[in-house]
Amino acid sequence: MKVNELITEAITEFLEVEVSRDTGNLNFASKIEIVKKRITNKVKNSPESYGVNNNSDAYEYEMFFSSNPNDMIKIDGWLPIDTGKIKKADKIKEYIEIGLLRKIEKAA
Repeated sequence: MKVNELITEAITEFLEVEVSRDTGNLNFASKIEIVKKRITNKVKNSPESYGVNNNSDAYEYEMFFSSNPNDMIKIDGWLPIDTGKIKKADKIKEYIEIGLLRKIEKAA
């Protein structure tokens, strides 16, 4: 699943929370927390359909993803990235220094 599909999924979840009789009266922050939990659970329950590879050895780096300031739902965090998809691989060290990439720590 692509990032834009994940955002669409999050917006769909938000709209369901917004119009639900049980959650309709909650404040905005509470609704966003419910959506975060739902999306997190969906990804955990079906990682392959969301483009997450359970084989952590398949990825060496994570890239920081940040939503635009005007996005209704913020999705900020680290996403595993295939090193082959980094167009300027010679700049990996620079990307790490500026905080765009980080090396995935392997559990011992």
